[in-house]
Amino acid sequence: MKKYLMILFSCFLMTFLVVGCNKGSAVKTGNYINASVDEVKSTLESGVVVDARSNDAYAGWSTSINKMGGHIEGATDFSANWLTATFDDKENLDAMTRDEHLKKYMDDKKIGNDSSVIVYDENAKDAVAVADYLASQGVKDIKVFDLSLWKDKLVSYANYQLYVPPVVVKDLIEGKEVRELGKVDDLKILEVSWGKEDESGYLTGHVPGAMHVNSDDFDDENNVYMLDKDSVLFDLAKSQGVTVNSTVVVTGNPIFSCRYASILKYLGVENVYVMSGGVTSWTDAGYDLETKSNKGVDVSDFGVTSPKNADLIDTVAEVKAKLNDSDFVLVDNRTIEEYRGETSGYSYYDKAGRVPGAVFGYAGVDNSSSMLYYDNLDTTMRNAYEIEAMWKDADIDTSKHLSFYCGGGYRAAEVLWDALVMGHENTSMFADGWIGWSLAGEKFDTGK
Repeated sequence: MKKYLMILFSCFLMTFLVVGCNKGSAVKTGNYINASVDEVKSTLESGVVVDARSNDAYAGWSTSINKMGGHIEGATDFSANWLTATFDDKENLDAMTRDEHLKKYMDDKKIGNDSSVIVYDENAKDAVAVADYLASQGVKDIKVFDLSLWKDKLVSYANYQLYVPPVVVKDLIEGKEVRELGKVDDLKILEVSWGKEDESGYLTGHVPGAMHVNSDDFDDENNVYMLDKDSVLFDLAKSQGVTVNSTVVVTGNPIFSCRYASILKYLGVENVYVMSGGVTSWTDAGYDLETKSNKGVDVSDFGVTSPKNADLIDTVAEVKAKLNDSDFVLVDNRTIEEYRGETSGYSYYDKAGRVPGAVFGYAGVDNSSSMLYYDNLDTTMRNAYEIEAMWKDADIDTSKHLSFYCGGGYRAAEVLWDALVMGHENTSMFADGWIGWSLAGEKFDTGK
């Protein structure tokens, strides 16, 4: 009996010691304490909850890389991809280093040294990488969270599928079914950039199976980069074998890929998507590029003979007629210097100014290709809530019809595509933009 009691006492003592030693200590991932669900919910009110996964996952995509599509409502994004994505500190459109971009993102997301921050992921790696970066910038109160523990519904952008991640493009190429895109019978992958195949970079490497589209082929012959006439656009699409029934994925720099995607949607291709992140997102994902030339097989019948979605693109005459409409907002997506008429923005065009009544809607800085206010450093789409907050600060009323314009349609096309992704479908693009307006001899404004 004594022996039994001694064993029982010993077991009790060991249990007490184990519990006592663990009491007050917290489970960690890397150097960071793991947050509970309740702590995440509390931090949504008093601090900053950060999604460290890819921007595609945050937007809504569930893939073989991340199982949970969408984000915790109220969480912001700070992708671990931004820390490692291919990026040239010296040669980039925004004339900013990676570190300058990352510090801007901290400001945009209101992450300061005194912030309480919880960073979450699905792989126990991305959150630590982002937490390490934030800690290096002086943020002290950081915890991490495993998203699989979150049982509440995640939220997604209304039309997140319009930007397709590289892993999904790879699935399509391999003939795999993608739930968001449905049955795909006629897949076309189009790489859009300026110049012929041998001068555009296409032959250096592109997504396998992609056909090259020279932007000169949809711009007019006057070399001011305005959209060509409908008959030319239809012929171009048919030369690539594209019809209204095709599923099209457009790759390339976003201002190029979104421009051609918008053109195809205008003509009548409903299932048209843009690969997020451009060609570097493909290689950063570990996928090989192809260097051979791919040609389309001409089709004689596109499916319609006039643009099926004609309201997607506004003409000079249509914009002029709508300017006095109280439910119409013309949004100027250029640099502030272009908006004020201090520069045309282009070396080949000298007239400067803006369409009367246009509201400044941001684009980029320094040049006519920067999209700093709409792109992340890896050229994925900026956080939708930040874009909407920027529009609100600029007095852009999203309850009205928004028509986006820039110099000749490239920057505006990307903003239009972003708006569609966010669910703002009462939108269009004034494709001829400032150049078309001023060439038509219309009145214009300058100054603040």
